[in-house]
Amino acid sequence: MKINPIKKSRLNCQYVMALGLVLFGLNSCTNESETGNPEAGIWYPIRTGATWIYAVDSIWIDCVAGRNDTFRFEVRETMEGWVSGAAGDSLMKIRRQTRSDSTQNWGLPRIWNARLAFGKAIKTEENRSIIKMVFPPALGLKWDGWAYLTETAPQSFEYTELDQPFAGYDSTALVVQWNNENLLEKQFFCERYARNTGLIYAYRCEVIGIVSNPDDPNDCSSLLPPDQPWSVIPLLKRVKFGYQYEQRLLEFIP
Repeated sequence: MKINPIKKSRLNCQYVMALGLVLFGLNSCTNESETGNPEAGIWYPIRTGATWIYAVDSIWIDCVAGRNDTFRFEVRETMEGWVSGAAGDSLMKIRRQTRSDSTQNWGLPRIWNARLAFGKAIKTEENRSIIKMVFPPALGLKWDGWAYLTETAPQSFEYTELDQPFAGYDSTALVVQWNNENLLEKQFFCERYARNTGLIYAYRCEVIGIVSNPDDPNDCSSLLPPDQPWSVIPLLKRVKFGYQYEQRLLEFIP
């Protein structure tokens, strides 16, 4: 049986289009841990159904307002499945919820997302995309974790520990995201990841210290020991304004 050349051309075109759609679908649903860098999925697992539950301690201080508050709560992050991003890329949808303690119901969710692309683990938190890790990890390796943000970036992210034990985990990596301290202020952000688990610990500290200033009636110097100059007191013991945030993994459901 002879096939009309025009019909044959249409069949070939349809075959190519169908094949292209299949390949596009496979590519869009395959994460880099399988196709690009095997270390990515080990340190930063992305798979539907994976759930992390964290305990959080948060301290807020404002000495002028007389505020010194401690908040304790739990956070749950669940990967719900792949969705298409605005640029046509595949994103893992994350449902993030909080509750005051384990006796309470989880609150209304906020939606974040994560992806592995170009040797990077990228997480979007409250519409802020941050490059959490780069692969393969290497001690001393630095990168611009805020490359996707328009705001002023801190110092480069850096692996300061690699394959070190921590809190019962045999192999963890510490990423220092911001490290700046002087007599007047301190900023220190870090995250620790464990192999085959992902994020197990996070700490953020951003404070301004009390400085004795006779010309400032709100310098809070009355809170300092009377027999010591402010400059010899550790910054975290003379906080004028700021916060500390500590997040520890309670449970991981792969």
